[in-house]
Amino acid sequence: MKYNNVKRLMMVGLIASCAAFAAAAEAMPTGRNASPLVEYPSVRDAWAVAGLPVYTPTLLPVGYAQKNVIVIDKSLAEIFYRNSDGKEILFRMAAGNADISGDSTAYEVNQVVQAGRQYIRVKGTGRMVRLALWSRGGYTFSLSFEEPVSVEAVEAIVTTIAWN
Repeated sequence: MKYNNVKRLMMVGLIASCAAFAAAAEAMPTGRNASPLVEYPSVRDAWAVAGLPVYTPTLLPVGYAQKNVIVIDKSLAEIFYRNSDGKEILFRMAAGNADISGDSTAYEVNQVVQAGRQYIRVKGTGRMVRLALWSRGGYTFSLSFEEPVSVEAVEAIVTTIAWN
């Protein structure tokens, strides 16, 4: 009989501990451990959170479709485009003129090309581009290509961005 009482006391203690732990977890501030990456359902929503005008490419290589729209630290907005083979293109935009690509690779080719009135830094190998960077109107942009594209393709993509 004493064994059952001890067992009940242990169960009550366990339940009380769980309740106390749950209450403590609810009381913790959630912002402290919140992720700096937030996904949005639309480009307009994401760009509004980042305080950016909506400048995005309207032309991409055949087969690529928009998959994810993310804002990092409420200041850098990005769109992932993916094709049926799982290859990705990442478009990023932020205020300023810094390199926001996150790519520190030392590429064989690192040159500036001109598309219309826009200067674009392209990086890659030979005539194939893996990374494109440019600034315009107080904003900085990058395009990262998992599957390299030609310089001409980069120029065509960048010229499709409608500048308000």
